Amino acid sequence: MITIHFPLLNLFGDKDMYKLTAIVFLFTFAFHAVTAQMSDTSISRSNQVADTIRPVSPPHTEPTGFGTMTEIKKINDYNAADIVKELKKGKFGHPVDIEKDSLHWKTGGIFSAAISQGSRQNWAAGGDRSSLTLDTRGNLFANYADKRNNWDNNIDIAFGYLNTSGLGTQKSDDRINIYSKYGYRFSKRWFYSAMISFRSQFANGYNYPDDSAIVSHFLAPAYVLASLGFNYKPADYFSVFMSPLTSRFVIVNSQGLADLGSFGVDSARYFYHDSTRTLISHGRKMRYELGPFVSFQFNKDILQNVNWTSRLDLYSNYLHNPQNIDIYWSSLVTFRVNKFMTASLDTELIYDDDVKFITYAKNSDGSIKTDPDTGEQMILKRGPRLQFKELIGIGVAWQF
Repeated sequence: MITIHFPLLNLFGDKDMYKLTAIVFLFTFAFHAVTAQMSDTSISRSNQVADTIRPVSPPHTEPTGFGTMTEIKKINDYNAADIVKELKKGKFGHPVDIEKDSLHWKTGGIFSAAISQGSRQNWAAGGDRSSLTLDTRGNLFANYADKRNNWDNNIDIAFGYLNTSGLGTQKSDDRINIYSKYGYRFSKRWFYSAMISFRSQFANGYNYPDDSAIVSHFLAPAYVLASLGFNYKPADYFSVFMSPLTSRFVIVNSQGLADLGSFGVDSARYFYHDSTRTLISHGRKMRYELGPFVSFQFNKDILQNVNWTSRLDLYSNYLHNPQNIDIYWSSLVTFRVNKFMTASLDTELIYDDDVKFITYAKNSDGSIKTDPDTGEQMILKRGPRLQFKELIGIGVAWQF
């Protein structure tokens, strides 16, 4: 007997499902309208080009159904790029304004991998006997643009492992970042826009050196943003998205982590009596937030063979401590050494007011103090902190 489970359905209560259903319906309707508009634009453009390619018969030449044999041979001697140039000049008929990418789509991506290894034997200065690091990253994009519509889609994934003889195996990088933004131009640099994004990770995270205490895993946490607003795009390489109202869903698909109140969700409730603890209700697996959102995006070759890609997101929750701004800033500088080899500097900076870090009270021997009545570990300090991650790597890359 095969049983299929859908763990995501357990994340949401009735009210949460209503909110998600409304947002999915809204974006589905918007997507249908956008694709219909794109289809009409492409058909109109194709008809315009087809009407333009009408070879004109020169004097004293017998015409055929498709132009003269002389003109047909002339067209066959050109490649596609030459034909587009000549169409603009009107050589084969009336001049026409043909865009560089007649299909309006630009797609591509890059995959990179970096590996490092080290070993020591009888090394007086000390250090681990051996170490091995493997970091991989992939970035895919598919962008659509015409005179009115602009639709950017991006998937950024990364995963890396570090293994040393002293510390064992640990993650060095782990992220899933999916971003989609549609805009309808109403002036030269401004667009009405809709945006949706998803951010999570692949594998379990542990509270090292204790590799039995899981602190995160896939969909714990996950952040989903859905927003309507305006996009300001003064240049192809820079844009600013602004929204006065953005829905954000913080998902913690782990009952154990949800009971602890990890990543800002409501924690479990207990009743304490005579050194015993009785569960009243489990923690919630999802937290809903509503507030303003601003996203800055930059992607440009700042020097020859040097590219800088950066994204800065700022968010405030109207429903809880709106004066505290959540920050997510990712930056990647890529140095292309040759066709296959690259060097990169990858950084991430995060400040989330709802993610609390715990400092425990300790005894003189370094062990954690426990409450004599409940047996719980005694917390000295609990609060948000600035999170920062930096990776420097040299490896191979495939761009397509």
